[in-house]
Amino acid sequence: MKKNTVTRLLIVLPILIFTFNFGQKTEFNVPKNIAELRNTIFDFKNDFTRCDVAADAAAGDTEFTTNVDLYDLTFDSNKKNPYLNLALKKGAKPKQFIQKAIWNISMKKVSAKSTKVSVVLEEIIPDSWSEKEIDVNLTKSTGELEKELKEFLLNAKSKELSEGLIAVDDSSIDAETVAMMNTQADAQIAAVEAKQSQKKMTSKYLQNLFAKKQFINFPTSADQFTKLLKTDPTELDCETCKNGKYSNWDFENFNMIYAEMTSGEEYYAIQYYGQDSVSGLPYGLVFNDSSPSECKDKFARYNAQLYQTSINVTESSADALTVVTFKMNTSFVRLEFGNQYLTRIVISNKEL
Repeated sequence: MKKNTVTRLLIVLPILIFTFNFGQKTEFNVPKNIAELRNTIFDFKNDFTRCDVAADAAAGDTEFTTNVDLYDLTFDSNKKNPYLNLALKKGAKPKQFIQKAIWNISMKKVSAKSTKVSVVLEEIIPDSWSEKEIDVNLTKSTGELEKELKEFLLNAKSKELSEGLIAVDDSSIDAETVAMMNTQADAQIAAVEAKQSQKKMTSKYLQNLFAKKQFINFPTSADQFTKLLKTDPTELDCETCKNGKYSNWDFENFNMIYAEMTSGEEYYAIQYYGQDSVSGLPYGLVFNDSSPSECKDKFARYNAQLYQTSINVTESSADALTVVTFKMNTSFVRLEFGNQYLTRIVISNKEL
């Protein structure tokens, strides 16, 4: 009897912990069949969902489960987000940022015309600045998303078939399209193989440059960079630069420049030309490893923007460059991705 009691406690304990961490599960019935609802749920959206992110789902004849994810939830003393009650640790700052909060949605068939829906907060993911100040186990859902989901499912129009289930007629694909698809597949395979063979290393130059684990603030000087890098620059001509020169450092497979313009603009840029994955940058950035979407999410609290711009423009052609830009404190940051991964960083005291 004692053994059975202990066994039952071991089974129940994780469930109790989960329940107390994120509050009680919200349940309600919807007078619609489960097949209809599982197609409808993918159309739910609000100001914090993302239309470009596909939700994972598991379906059966009588049960269905998926997630609704909210992104970039900002909290400060003057602005409370309606979806979460944050549990702040002692001494935490009032301004916090949640990269992603995940609610699990479960559906169970009650009858041909009725479905039971359960909603529970499953996980919250603070950004790196907030993760040490938020108690994720005590943070709870306010119930607002649960209300929105219930209203949506009750009032949404019926759907016969979700777009993801529409069949494609292979016979309509011509030989040229097949060849293009094969070429793209080969390129993707080659990229994966190159990524797998990549060496991972840490640059001592970058570690020395960013010893304080943050970007160097302005105003600064070439002498400061020389002191940190422990190597002298070359001075190159520049008509629009102060004193007609800018500083250039070459080390390992890196190039770095620092310039102070006559207009008052001041900036420095670091570019990596090698094939390895190189760490040593602040905020967990890694050359040849950090992706655009990862960086956009990492700096979402600073309203990071991801877009493509044109470079090497001629009358007949132009190359596309993916960039992520944001303002951190008083500095403007531009991250460039020349090969799908981070290859260049530009920091300026004015917007570029």
